[in-house]
Amino acid sequence: MSMNETQYLQKIEDAFEWVESQVDHWAGSYDLDLESTRTGPVLEVEFESGQKIILNAQAPTQQLWLASVEGAHHFVWQSEQQAWLDTRGHGLFPQVLLGHAKSITGLTRLAFLEE
Repeated sequence: MSMNETQYLQKIEDAFEWVESQVDHWAGSYDLDLESTRTGPVLEVEFESGQKIILNAQAPTQQLWLASVEGAHHFVWQSEQQAWLDTRGHGLFPQVLLGHAKSITGLTRLAFLEE
């Protein structure tokens, strides 16, 4: 079952807010110089090296796109799992995001803020 536009936009908002909270956590807990910036349907996370992870809401396809120097991923919302799932089988959005962040920062101990 597909989502309507309002539901999709809420899932994107939830994802962006979650990423912003993780960025704040990483900056404080790991003494990293990084920031997140929103411009319309795009959220950029810039690391002290200048490298970025860019998240982009793709409303026509109801996807969430992630891109960085590590590669690009397209995610679709899976109602059964209540999660964004990579369309090419590379896993769930949080794990892919963490993998890109670890690679960019070189911090293998980087972890998520416990909810």
